[in-house]
Amino acid sequence: MDVKECIELLYNLKNLDKKLLDLFEKKIGISLTRFQIIVYLHESSFSTSKQISQSLEIDAAATTRHIKILEKDGYVIKRRNKNNNREVLVELSEKAFEEIRRCERETTVQDIIGNEFTEKDLKDLVSLLNKFNKNFK
Repeated sequence: MDVKECIELLYNLKNLDKKLLDLFEKKIGISLTRFQIIVYLHESSFSTSKQISQSLEIDAAATTRHIKILEKDGYVIKRRNKNNNREVLVELSEKAFEEIRRCERETTVQDIIGNEFTEKDLKDLVSLLNKFNKNFK
């Protein structure tokens, strides 16, 4: 692959990323990053902003902004850690649990990316993306 083809590949990936993020937010009603924070908290029960930032590889300032929005929208609750009063814990509200259940009931992969892709296509794509991500860590 020459430089021109590589640039075209990267540009196409950038455009695809934007289109998928916009489509996800339109279908689900929340940004992918915020939804990923909700999923992370669903799996861990509660966490600190720093732990969320590190686990999801999101900038700390961006994580703080996302958590503020999630709190304002009623998806998360912040509380002081009883064992360490300086630490703030973030946990899901009942509204967030309801949203997860709604998404599981009402949303399929095809709703987000369409019917053009087979199960094998998607597994191959996941495999390639994992390979890219491992290469750039």
